[in-house]
Amino acid sequence: MRYRYVYGPIPSRRLGRSLGISPIPDKTCNFSCIYCMLGRTDHLTGERQEFFALEDILAELKDALSHTSPPPDHVSIVGNGEPTLYLRLGELIQGARGLTSIPIAVITNGALLSEPAVRTALAEADIVLTSFNAPTEELFRRIDRPCPGIAFEAMKQGLVDFAHMPRRGQVWVEMMLLEGINDSPETLDQTRWVLQEVRPDRVFVDTPIRPPAESFAHPVTPDALVLAERALGGAQSSGFNFGAFTIATGTDPLETLAEVCKRHPMREDQATLLLVNSGIDPLPVLDALRADARFRVEHYGGQTFFLVREGNGGSVG
Repeated sequence: MRYRYVYGPIPSRRLGRSLGISPIPDKTCNFSCIYCMLGRTDHLTGERQEFFALEDILAELKDALSHTSPPPDHVSIVGNGEPTLYLRLGELIQGARGLTSIPIAVITNGALLSEPAVRTALAEADIVLTSFNAPTEELFRRIDRPCPGIAFEAMKQGLVDFAHMPRRGQVWVEMMLLEGINDSPETLDQTRWVLQEVRPDRVFVDTPIRPPAESFAHPVTPDALVLAERALGGAQSSGFNFGAFTIATGTDPLETLAEVCKRHPMREDQATLLLVNSGIDPLPVLDALRADARFRVEHYGGQTFFLVREGNGGSVG
């Protein structure tokens, strides 16, 4: 069954098999990050709204959980942009918890951690994974390109306040490294000082592995990534293992790949591995994906990617 708000499970770099919840319209965000794999933000806004009825989202989640076997590793609220823009986020987390004992994660850019109501809502999650890409105002605006009204210092203080408030679960922080932009020793040292104040449970360092929104957002080298991990005090990269993920028996492999591509542009070799591990001949499925008008093929970094076409939705994470 295809849903409007729930998708997956799909392979997540940090969360294993993730059953996703998207409580906001496509590409609605308060950032338009230069590295975003979904392109520039269509609807740049800082206004929180109940975009979709909470009851409808929870009804889909209940049905999806009953038809997902084996159970996913996490239920992830991530959305097609920034999930904290969903006004009833706290109720969504609590409602999901009433349906399952599976850990609930929220993936956020952290922009609204300055708001007490958002911090209170996120405190109910088992994992809050937030971005922190820049330790200064200038770099923050250059990389994340926030909507008007988002102040860097308030956002940074909100992250610190959230990390130290009473909460249910863990705080994970991810930094996206961009060559010649935020990868200097000085910037990494400044970031380390902020993270020492936050004291997150886990720190991830990443670099664009999929085609970014802006062509000048270049990935760093593998050696630079290792140096950054050390500079930040034991951070780790967040690669995932497609070899551990298979397509459920009885489901349409093309639609399964389509769901993954909508949320995370997918390399051709990953798609091939996923199909082979599922006992499916990859050639006809990949040919059908190439011919599907919903998707396009793009070459980046020596790899071939399947991406959703503009106007067909997507997700961050």
